Amino acid sequence: MQPSLVLSGLALSTLMKSSEMELGATGRSRALWLRDAAQSSLESSWTSGWIDMTLAKAALILALFESSSHPQHSPARARSSLVLLDNIIRALSLTFVDANEPDVSTFTPNTVPVANQRSSLDPISKEGARASQMNTRKCSCIPLPPDSSLPSDHFSSSWSYTPPWDPAWSPDEMHREACRRLCWSALNLVSSYTSHSLAFRKEPTEFFLTDPANFRLLFPGEVSERAASNHKSLSPKNSVWALYCRSMLLWSFCTRLRKDTYTNEQKAEFALEAWSETHAIQDALDAHVCNLDTALLYMCREYVYKWNSTQMTITQTLRSLHGLDSGSTPAFNHKHAEEWLYYQAQVINRVKTSISHLGEAEGHLLTRRPFQVTWFASQVAICLSLWDNDRSLINALELAKSILIPVDVLNSLWPCSLQQSRCDELRKRLSEACSSVQISLPLPPSYSLPPLVRAG
Repeated sequence: MQPSLVLSGLALSTLMKSSEMELGATGRSRALWLRDAAQSSLESSWTSGWIDMTLAKAALILALFESSSHPQHSPARARSSLVLLDNIIRALSLTFVDANEPDVSTFTPNTVPVANQRSSLDPISKEGARASQMNTRKCSCIPLPPDSSLPSDHFSSSWSYTPPWDPAWSPDEMHREACRRLCWSALNLVSSYTSHSLAFRKEPTEFFLTDPANFRLLFPGEVSERAASNHKSLSPKNSVWALYCRSMLLWSFCTRLRKDTYTNEQKAEFALEAWSETHAIQDALDAHVCNLDTALLYMCREYVYKWNSTQMTITQTLRSLHGLDSGSTPAFNHKHAEEWLYYQAQVINRVKTSISHLGEAEGHLLTRRPFQVTWFASQVAICLSLWDNDRSLINALELAKSILIPVDVLNSLWPCSLQQSRCDELRKRLSEACSSVQISLPLPPSYSLPPLVRAG
């Protein structure tokens, strides 16, 4: 085992317990010391050629650490950690561990990543798939028990379900599943980085992992889903976890359409194919009535609906190819913006309820997850971009004001000068936008803090 794996795990776990409500500045300093030790060990192994699966795990943990809000957080550190993670995964060929699997989804270079679905498992024709899934097909995932004490609504911020590990698997099968989950988790970090960069109008770095053609990998839990496929109403390619991975692959591809490396004819064909895959993912999401992993389902919709995600990117591409300016067909973008705002409002309302439970398990969404701070800031930036593009979206400003409440709490719990400066600029832009349409300004930061935080 790589020493960096132990050190990185200690660093992240220490940081997660070092909000202002727990270990505080002392804990964060300790976490940074452990991070430095882990980074030094990881780089030494990489340079010497001691590269294995445990080094990739250490790199993943350190990349998550650097995406978190901490005193030394910076875009450069976050990017560098992802570059090293990306290089290690590439060196080990981890994304190709299922290259010989007959059921693996393969994506050829410069084509829309569409997950192949075996007809024996999902016999619906391509033409009838969407209507059938929407009208009759529902998932047969584990349902919420009638007497369960877990929240029955669809906006739970804490309930999630991990794909199972079969105790009957051989060591090789366990290793391959670990490779799959590591790679998809790495794509999650890379996709979040890309989304965050574009939300703040920064050009993101291209990675090995952002090219769908570099994946010959079953989805998380697909082996287990496949074994039980005779009892499932949906293909393993439409499981909750598979849909999340498919949405990230599609998002990665659509961001590549922004480049000038394709002809207009290619872009038009790609855009229409991607649009079709987007709707297929939407319909599969609608078929999931299981409440199995609400957080993951909403993250899928995050990539599908978000302004700078698949549908908005495709919309902009189709407009440009047809010679339309940004204001020629507002309803085309307006509908998807409204859908994104609706879903995000539900998520944020649920998060806001956690603020009054900071000292309890429900409050861990804020007090134990420093890696989510930048995500909330991105949502404010996206709301402002939506409003900049469509001044009729006043509810985008209202949602941005609502998001600032958990942002203020998180900045108080996880002090970071860079993050605070970025949020101050967002608040200024939001205040100016609200003033221009004569609606109430965002509440001052001190108003958002619950007594438990102010007392700390």
